Amino acid sequence: MSIQASKINKHYGNTQVLHDVSFSCDAGDTLVLLGPSGAGKSSLLRVLNLLETATNGEMTVANCAFNFTNTIDEQASSALRKKVGMVFQQYNLWPHMTVMQNLIEAPIKVAKLAKEDAKHQALEILTMLQLADKADTWPLQLSGGQQQRVAIARALMMKPDVLLFDEPTAALDPEITNQVVNIIKTLSQTGITQVIVTHEVDFAKKVASHVLYLEQGKIIEHGTSQAFSAPETQKFAEYLAH
Repeated sequence: MSIQASKINKHYGNTQVLHDVSFSCDAGDTLVLLGPSGAGKSSLLRVLNLLETATNGEMTVANCAFNFTNTIDEQASSALRKKVGMVFQQYNLWPHMTVMQNLIEAPIKVAKLAKEDAKHQALEILTMLQLADKADTWPLQLSGGQQQRVAIARALMMKPDVLLFDEPTAALDPEITNQVVNIIKTLSQTGITQVIVTHEVDFAKKVASHVLYLEQGKIIEHGTSQAFSAPETQKFAEYLAH
């Protein structure tokens, strides 16, 4: 198992946003988190990366185990984040650094990689993502789709076991969305585990090996991509029909 979650609950004050969320995900799976706005998709994604801590419950991600009843120390959080990459909806690229500088910063500072080795790896990843000619470009000179691919490249630089995406196709046109689909499919062949939050059913159908459908912080349906053509619950069937 690459990811195992057991009875994850999350509160913001008096509001409970995740209710006893339990699921597992094998290494190499592409799990799509689907559901209406406010379903708890992004909260769950942030818990998987410890950007948020759950109120209680347990999880194991990339062989790092956590019990949320206990306080999670910074050392354990850092160990997880070395194995789990995150591609944010806003990309979060550093505007004062070139594409190359964005990519090599963390491997040099965090993973203690030699600068020339980091540059070599960065160029390999940029080439794979068809961005080799943008290495010396500033982020603000790139299109939204190019910035998205740089954000993916930056996450891949840390050689993560698990890659998390928060709405990777939001505000992208259909042609760029197809590029993101192709990237995710290519990555799935490398054995990396991917968890993707989206509200776009067509996109989800193209990339998912598995789907987790949430409503109001509760799992309604969890299954393979066959659930898109043969949903087991009425609620998921209705969501797909919209």
